[in-house]
Amino acid sequence: MSRKILIYGNPILKQKSLPLEADTAQLRGFIDELAETLYRSDEGIGLAAPQVGELVRALVVDIDHISRDKRTNPKRRLQVFINPEIVWESEDDISYNEGCLSVPGIDGKIYRPQSLILRFRDLNFKEREIEADGLLARVLQHEIDHLNGTLFVDRLSFAQRALLVGKLRNLRHEALKQDKNGAVENPDAPIL
Repeated sequence: MSRKILIYGNPILKQKSLPLEADTAQLRGFIDELAETLYRSDEGIGLAAPQVGELVRALVVDIDHISRDKRTNPKRRLQVFINPEIVWESEDDISYNEGCLSVPGIDGKIYRPQSLILRFRDLNFKEREIEADGLLARVLQHEIDHLNGTLFVDRLSFAQRALLVGKLRNLRHEALKQDKNGAVENPDAPIL
């Protein structure tokens, strides 16, 4: 079952996620839902739990899901990261034009470390450590930001954000419509 992706302006996206304590059937079911939501997006290569309304430290990544020509790849290479923690990152930063399923229609140039070492638990809750660079490192940093209540637009320069004020305000209004409980507070609050 696929879940609805929360969009910019929903307060859940700005909250910090809690670590998971154990492997459970409920967790496995949730990871399946997270993966299904990612694959139904037809444009995402990573998705974190807060983006579907769950404040837990879990994310899924498939950097081969979307090809350079923006077509989906039928082969799935899903990677699951539970309680991920960056234990080392390179001093070399590289810029890349990022977008986000929770901030549709907006992208921006973000600088991030080029490589990292990540400690996490896999789907079997076994502790692992990987070294990642390039696109995988970038996606992991982007998704871990979600677990910490940070969106990529929070990392844009003031000048870049100033150019996006109208679009971000529109997304905030959409989030208000999306949230049936009316939990989005003050959609007209300053964006910068």
